[in-house]
Amino acid sequence: MSQPEQQVGASAVRITSGDDLFSAYTDTRSRRLTRRQVLSYGLGLVIFAVLAYVAVTFQPEATPFRVDTHQGMRTVLRGMTPQEVSGILGPPVGREQRGDQECLQYGRPSLKAASFILTTLCYVDGKLQNMSARRYNSWVVTSDGAITPAPIEGEELVPPPEPGAPNLAGDAQP
Repeated sequence: MSQPEQQVGASAVRITSGDDLFSAYTDTRSRRLTRRQVLSYGLGLVIFAVLAYVAVTFQPEATPFRVDTHQGMRTVLRGMTPQEVSGILGPPVGREQRGDQECLQYGRPSLKAASFILTTLCYVDGKLQNMSARRYNSWVVTSDGAITPAPIEGEELVPPPEPGAPNLAGDAQP
């Protein structure tokens, strides 16, 4: 058999020493980046910076609403769901419909205070859109239909006058 015939059937794998096998990890020579690698890394960095700028700039900022509650000031954000708001403010005390908006009222009506605030939060498609607060005066309606201001903390309800008792202040006769 001749020399060229032996090489045709022989394996083309060349056996080398162990130093060449791991040269990618053990080679201490500094590797230079090619022009294509530098441009692709630079382009990737520019794209990342542009996307980060767009994400920060064009994202609508959630408007905070300050709500005065019996526990102090609380903050809710535009876009929150009714469940998230109820987690902060507690359960609503009332519900109303204003066109396409579903509005929930939060607060703590009381006859022990001269006035109280009810906060109305309106939702569109399940997201908080706007807020309004309204102060209400506490009034007591007696059994005879008389309306009197609510007693301030510490005062007691004044019993209604008896129907047969004369009104001395209004009936002054000479």
